[in-house]
Amino acid sequence: MEQSIKLFVPLGTQKFPFDRLIKALNGLVEKGVYRPEEIVIQSAIYEERPLFTHYSLIPADQFNDLMQRAEVVVTHSGVNSIISCMKLKKPLVIVPRLKQYGEHVDDHQLEIAHMMKEKYGVIVAEDLKHLEDYINEASTHEYKPWVSHSATLIDFLKQLLGGKIT
Repeated sequence: MEQSIKLFVPLGTQKFPFDRLIKALNGLVEKGVYRPEEIVIQSAIYEERPLFTHYSLIPADQFNDLMQRAEVVVTHSGVNSIISCMKLKKPLVIVPRLKQYGEHVDDHQLEIAHMMKEKYGVIVAEDLKHLEDYINEASTHEYKPWVSHSATLIDFLKQLLGGKIT
């Protein structure tokens, strides 16, 4: 079995850099909290050069492997990344991309993060000066489990369409 990694940081395929998070993670490497090989990030754009392992895109099988091996996942408020973590019951820290820093076109990621915090009790990094604390908290924090309502929706659609969906 391959060695675990301390942090997996999936940031999606946004066209906006997430320098604020990369700088905070670089700071943890510079302080000696993590070695460069203990953090793996996936992000399409880097203005701030990561001091750790980084990929612009990761094939699905490698993404799933990294998600499995990570001790903690630090992710943007991408719904797919959040739900993937929650399905695996992975320790999770959500860092929403914010419009004020040019990380997205609006603050929908902040809204998603707050909703997930309220509904499931996940950890949302409000201030990246405390990223190390959020990660340490996530290591032992238990949030409410993810429950998919897909089957209920499919059953409803089948009934609505007279059973024509198979």
